[in-house]
Amino acid sequence: MRRVREFIRRLPFLFRRVEAEQQLSEELQFHLERQIEQNLATGMSPQQARHAALRLFGGVEQAKEECRDTRRLNLIEDLIQDVRYGLHQLRRTPGFTVAVILVLALGIGANTAIFSLIDAVLLRSLPVRAPQELVVLQWSAHRWSLLGGGYGSYGYYVSLSF
Repeated sequence: MRRVREFIRRLPFLFRRVEAEQQLSEELQFHLERQIEQNLATGMSPQQARHAALRLFGGVEQAKEECRDTRRLNLIEDLIQDVRYGLHQLRRTPGFTVAVILVLALGIGANTAIFSLIDAVLLRSLPVRAPQELVVLQWSAHRWSLLGGGYGSYGYYVSLSF
């Protein structure tokens, strides 16, 4: 439950990505400047102080990436980016796009038809009172046979009548 609440709390960052990136840049810049000020206070030159602060951070872009990872919305952002890239590629190659759509439609249609048939024949029971008591009778060589073995006479058939 806690994870769901945390995800919902972070979800607006997905839609206000530019604003979130701006806030992240400002915050990291603030921390970098504070570190530079601390380095200057220890007697370093401005260039040395900046270089030492950047070395401590491990690079601003790397720090940004770590912060993005803590938001844990990268999966959704990556998915959106991948969908955009895929749509862009499909737009660039219309012949391939038509072929992909036709193959997908054919595959989905075939799977739907096969599942509908299997569902109707095998998965759902017959609409009768006691489907497990049904038997199959077959007429062969002038006598009745039950599916699965065994033969019976006409009298046996009459005794089974409803």
